[in-house]
Amino acid sequence: MESREDIPRVSVGSVNDWQKVRTNYKDAALSLVKERTIASRALSEEQDTIMAHLDQFIERTFNLAQPNLRVNGTNFESLDESGREMDPFDETLDRRIWSLADTRLQWHKRIAETRRSVPAEIESTVVTLLERHRELDSILLPVGSEVLRDDELDTEEDSLRQRRVEQALQNTSLLANELEQTISRQQERGDLAKVVVAEVKSLKP
Repeated sequence: MESREDIPRVSVGSVNDWQKVRTNYKDAALSLVKERTIASRALSEEQDTIMAHLDQFIERTFNLAQPNLRVNGTNFESLDESGREMDPFDETLDRRIWSLADTRLQWHKRIAETRRSVPAEIESTVVTLLERHRELDSILLPVGSEVLRDDELDTEEDSLRQRRVEQALQNTSLLANELEQTISRQQERGDLAKVVVAEVKSLKP
């Protein structure tokens, strides 16, 4: 046997809609009874008695219907005595909650992707910089080269070596700046990820 909660309720959009149904029903019933009593030439006292019984019947009918009623997603018994919702369903708030939940899910995905991609990017950058440093070392300090005295080097060789040193220093400076910028960007991304995590945790689904 189905429980009471398993039985679907009749749904209306608002309390005003429910009151309108009640008013229309009452007006139609009173109009029909008046036509019948006039046609039967009933006495005035009898008409008043019939109308009173009809009004009681309509009142009992709608009182019996109310437990099976849902108004804007809220059970009718949750309304106050005046028919107003004590804790109204806020559709805008409901959409906002679902939007925040979706945003939270998207941020979780982005954070997970960042955790996977950022370390690999840093590793690739560091490896590239190390390879460039090794290339510069091979130019500045060639393996197996003999130490030459100053008097054995002519002017052209001195000039060439000096240009190599200057170029190597420039390259080293550029690499250092590049590494500093890379680390700074990754640090900013890491800080942003921490802020996002904190904001996501503070959201109430």
